[in-house]
Amino acid sequence: MGTALAIPGVAFANTSCDGAQSVTITAPQPFLPAGTYPVVERPGDGQPSIAVPGSDQQIVYVPVAQLGQLGVPFETNQGGNPFQGTCGVPAGPTFKSIADGLDMDFNFDASGDSNVVGSTISQWDVANESGQRVEVRYGRGIQLSEGSRTRLTIAVPLNYVRVNKSKGGISGAHGNLSSFSGGLAVGLSVPLKPNWWVTPRLAYTITSADSTLGGNGEVVTASLASNLRIDAAGRGEVTLGNMVGHTRSVRTGIADQDKANFFKQQNTWFRNGIAYQLPIKGRALGRDTSIRASYVFTLGTGDKLAYRKIHEASISFGLRMREAEQRTDADLLRLGVLYTHANNEIVHKAGYDSVSLFVGYRF
Repeated sequence: MGTALAIPGVAFANTSCDGAQSVTITAPQPFLPAGTYPVVERPGDGQPSIAVPGSDQQIVYVPVAQLGQLGVPFETNQGGNPFQGTCGVPAGPTFKSIADGLDMDFNFDASGDSNVVGSTISQWDVANESGQRVEVRYGRGIQLSEGSRTRLTIAVPLNYVRVNKSKGGISGAHGNLSSFSGGLAVGLSVPLKPNWWVTPRLAYTITSADSTLGGNGEVVTASLASNLRIDAAGRGEVTLGNMVGHTRSVRTGIADQDKANFFKQQNTWFRNGIAYQLPIKGRALGRDTSIRASYVFTLGTGDKLAYRKIHEASISFGLRMREAEQRTDADLLRLGVLYTHANNEIVHKAGYDSVSLFVGYRF
């Protein structure tokens, strides 16, 4: 870990996304790399400054008031640490907890109990920062009674986020940073019609993270999703997905959080998506294959968010779903790639982009 975490004392949900100001150096200087730096208090006198990496792993605090005198071209941004978990960054726990509430690969024809395991590996970039995210997920669907299609769904997602070393990125000079989160989600999928299901869902997420990434914290999520399947022209089918959800940071005592500085972050989210699946020629493992393309748009409202509008587009290849095989011994394998983009509405030039590879197996 580097010695200069430039946003000291930030804990998950303990600071509003308005946050502290930041400064973007628009052109590199001999002593100051270009990039965005949060404004912090200089030790000793509390003067608003930016932390600059110096020689021998030392940190030099340059007062913001002196940047103009030194001829440094810069822009001032009003708050918003793009890594803070509650600010809606797509790699963060708050967004992931709400995103999981809408399944665009929904299994309309399931019967009996089933299990799903999946994994996602992402490479992401925010301004001049970069990092990786790894997710492992287990889900189980339980048919509540014989002859009933209503299903209890249980999901356990685990997420690891890493921020690579930086000599002057959006979080200031730092070594490798990391965040780990785990959760439990319980839902009830109810068929209103054979091609139309609704799923109310409750989820709890706990996070352990470096302070610059938001620190430790907890989030609870409530959501209601709708999945509608429509037969399309030819042999394809369209799935329409809609969801409304609410996230709220909480302090139960399970995670180590500072009670005095605890900040309640509440947001309402809307997710709308469309997916098109088309069977294709060729068989794999003795089953028909298909290709699926999808797009999902997410809008966050409520308390301040650095990322309010998030776009996700994916394409995947897998084993085609068939009614006769969606039983206890069913299997479904799908491989795909997901692209995610979001603009930061607080910090200038801090947009988020990521490419993810994912795999899921149903049994």
